Amino acid sequence: MRIFIAILILTALGVMSWTGWELLMADNIRTDYTSRIIKIYPEQDIEELADQLRQNKLLRSEWSFLLLARLKNLSGNVKPGYYRLTTHMNNRQLVNTFLAGLQSPVKLVIYNISTREQFAGLLGRTFSTDSSAFLDSLRHPGFCASIGVDTEAVLTAFIPDNYEFYWTNPLSSTLRKLHSVREQFWNAERLRKAESLKLNAKEVMVLASIVQRESIKQSDMHRIAGVYLNRLRIRMPLQADPTLVFATRDFSARRITSWHKSIESPYNTYKNTGLPPGPICMPSRAAIDAVLNPEISNYLYFCANPDMSGYSIFSRNFNEHLKVARQYQRRLNELNIR
Repeated sequence: MRIFIAILILTALGVMSWTGWELLMADNIRTDYTSRIIKIYPEQDIEELADQLRQNKLLRSEWSFLLLARLKNLSGNVKPGYYRLTTHMNNRQLVNTFLAGLQSPVKLVIYNISTREQFAGLLGRTFSTDSSAFLDSLRHPGFCASIGVDTEAVLTAFIPDNYEFYWTNPLSSTLRKLHSVREQFWNAERLRKAESLKLNAKEVMVLASIVQRESIKQSDMHRIAGVYLNRLRIRMPLQADPTLVFATRDFSARRITSWHKSIESPYNTYKNTGLPPGPICMPSRAAIDAVLNPEISNYLYFCANPDMSGYSIFSRNFNEHLKVARQYQRRLNELNIR
């Protein structure tokens, strides 16, 4: 009898030991994944979290996770966030991660942005805040004034780059942090160079946005910037085709037509002299520095090289330019680009 009781006690201790191990220390993320992202939204409770884990088939043992979660009072205390769950995480690590809100950062990669709507959409896809809230801020005169820009030129308040944030970062904090990078970029030397060109930082960025859209070859940017500065200097219309694309929102256009040139818009640089009221994209650091460090020349014209290499051919007068432009138009026709 004593032996039987001893066996029962040892068995019970073994079960308790196994249960404790399973509850606290055993790996509980399936080995099918190296890592998996879970997004927890505000007001989400333990049952919704468990359901999300279940639908993603992440847990090896759901019961042990729920038991420890309830023992540690996770219910009602789940921190919203962007969590990267990795193989070999045990229940203790999982529950503590959600309790403490130990989020993984999200990457925000800003490039090829033309409009406020595109920018707001990117932010909405990156953060927990809806894109419409970001767009409201980007359109709000008060917010724009608080960061030193007007609503038309709000994209000049930010610099394309790779950033890291937390998914739950508040809207206003996100925009202000992004703006702070722009403020650091505009150091005393760059401001001095802008002044020497008789431009302010916003105007430099507006011109840089045109340079950005005019060339896929960074090596051409300084010369293109010089051409546009020459035109501004003699009050010649910029005649920049990318501004027509922006004015018409015909972003898929592969060729500029008379229809584009006829549009009534402050962004039509064929009809209006000077700079447009805002940028036509978010210019890169390289494009901004190209405007601040332009190539000094007598060029007033440039056209894409008919060899379709992506480089441009520069001309000092209209007759030279017209020869190249006609060759380029013929090449477009041959390629059936309409």
